Amino acid sequence: MADDQGRLEEEDEHEDIPQVWQITMADMSMLLLCFFIFLFSLATLKPENVSETLESVRQRLKSEKAPNKKTPGAQSMEEKVLEQLSLREQLIMRQRQVYQDLTAYFQGRGETTFKTTLQGSRMTVSVPSDGMFEANDVTQLTNAGKQRLLLVKDFLARHPDQRVHIKGFTDDTPPPPQARLRNNWEVSSLQAVSALRFLLSQGVPANRLTSTGLADLEPLLPNTSEANRARNRRLDFVMEVQVEG
Repeated sequence: MADDQGRLEEEDEHEDIPQVWQITMADMSMLLLCFFIFLFSLATLKPENVSETLESVRQRLKSEKAPNKKTPGAQSMEEKVLEQLSLREQLIMRQRQVYQDLTAYFQGRGETTFKTTLQGSRMTVSVPSDGMFEANDVTQLTNAGKQRLLLVKDFLARHPDQRVHIKGFTDDTPPPPQARLRNNWEVSSLQAVSALRFLLSQGVPANRLTSTGLADLEPLLPNTSEANRARNRRLDFVMEVQVEG
């Protein structure tokens, strides 16, 4: 009886002592959580603030004391976080250089209708779709539309590491009842596919291209005037670095 009581007391004492793996797991989970929150926040940072923010986080991690014996592996996790931060910084800096070339490229060709933006490591070229497709077949490219896409193709040839996602958009006006396509989802999707197929025909590798249609979602301006609706009818070419492996 006394032996049983002693074993129970010993088990209770062990239950109060945290296991080493629990401490390590808690440290790793916290580091990963902070890391992914930080990466998400980078998407909202202005490009000029990225380096400053990354350096602040890097110095903070380096200033932490070395982990004690109860948390083996925590230091290697910090090193991995620092490595990922460095890679992320290099990627953003690289995209800033590509973006400068992007804006100079279209300006040098007198193309004023293309709108370009940079957010984190993601560049977007917004091309008005008015005039790009035939009036009697809104999925058939016109010669003017092909010329616009050739500009995009030539830029992609300058930067073969860029992957492109083509997003089609319409305004909020539905197709007429007699139209072949029943809704704006079909219109935007097939217009994006038409652009993708043309780029494929011009030699852009298939593994660099994807497309989707978003109808009247994500308007640039409220659909309250014809001028605003024209701005919302567009193809967006979203470019990001194609990472191998």
